[in-house]
Amino acid sequence: MVLSLTVYTGTALVMAWLGWHVSHREQRVMANGGRELPFGSWEILIAILIYVAISAVRWLTSWDYNMYYNYYVTMQSMGECSRENFEPGFVFATSVMARSGLHFAFYFAFWALLQISLLYYALRHRKVLLPWVAICIFTGPYYVQWMSTLRQAVVECLFVLMVELIVRRKFWLYMLLCLLAMTLHKMSIVLIPLYFVPLIPFRNVKRWVPFTLLVLCVVLGSFPQWIQWTFDRLGQFADLLGYGHYYRLFSTNANYAFRGVMGPTRLCPLLSCFILIWYYPAIRRMFPADRYMPAMYCFTLLHLGYLNIMANTTQYLSRPGDLMRCCFLIMICYTMHYLWRERKWLPLLVMAVCNFHYIYYEIAKAVIKTGSIYEPELYHSFLF
Repeated sequence: MVLSLTVYTGTALVMAWLGWHVSHREQRVMANGGRELPFGSWEILIAILIYVAISAVRWLTSWDYNMYYNYYVTMQSMGECSRENFEPGFVFATSVMARSGLHFAFYFAFWALLQISLLYYALRHRKVLLPWVAICIFTGPYYVQWMSTLRQAVVECLFVLMVELIVRRKFWLYMLLCLLAMTLHKMSIVLIPLYFVPLIPFRNVKRWVPFTLLVLCVVLGSFPQWIQWTFDRLGQFADLLGYGHYYRLFSTNANYAFRGVMGPTRLCPLLSCFILIWYYPAIRRMFPADRYMPAMYCFTLLHLGYLNIMANTTQYLSRPGDLMRCCFLIMICYTMHYLWRERKWLPLLVMAVCNFHYIYYEIAKAVIKTGSIYEPELYHSFLF
């Protein structure tokens, strides 16, 4: 427990300080007539190295750690895949590193490097968000989940960068990156129609509209039987995404398919989104030239809506919505930055509790219920 608290809290604070330092240094430079600092600023590079190092030396941290570890060492010892349905891009990257004889720490470091580099590069023009992003990553659910879903997490972080291509109407380059993402995770095919989401006229919609739609999604998600009816007619598409097995559990294992979830992990994102919706017009006025933000806002609402519709099904059916998870992360950081600047302490406190509590809540459950499913949340290292 002490190691977990030290690593998660310490890393969050150090990376947040580095983000704060580069943001304020850039503001001083630009106030004196200079240009914005490059992505390769020393603060950003150190933050990336810290993230990569923490990820490289972890051991049995995250639910799917054993799967990826065993896959890599099996590839090293036998020279062949131990699982046939991995995507070709992922198999190729794993094969190259395994046959090079690299320690598995370099393997996990490589995927961590892709994750944090893509995310930070997408925020290279929005450095004021970096302190909030760092804290949210390590105290929220993001780090542990990214370490579990290595392939999907890379696609999630890549999508944040791809949103820029949507805003700039770079259709073919966007589609090319979709194809690249599909070589890492076949579910990335879902990104293709997402190109058209920000094109929906949403700019002058009143606040009650997203409020109502989100509540409607919560209500729909409370009666998941209609989802089973839908999947009975979309089974082939589920197979295409690699989720046919989970879709068939609707008919064979109701206890597995319908979870009945309504706890802090679900309520906190909802409350955060309600605060975001309420303050969004003011946040927009704080960043009037930011064309990136409205698209991120659309994807945030879509992300939360989809997750709440699928909340009472198997967790695997929520994964298409998880591809937009980083959009929610970034909009939460926009909101917290606005509340901090405007000294709106009460909503800021609520947002902080909602978004900074997750890892401590999970650590407490792991300590109380020793040997439980929560132990992968704890940080372990093969160094000690």
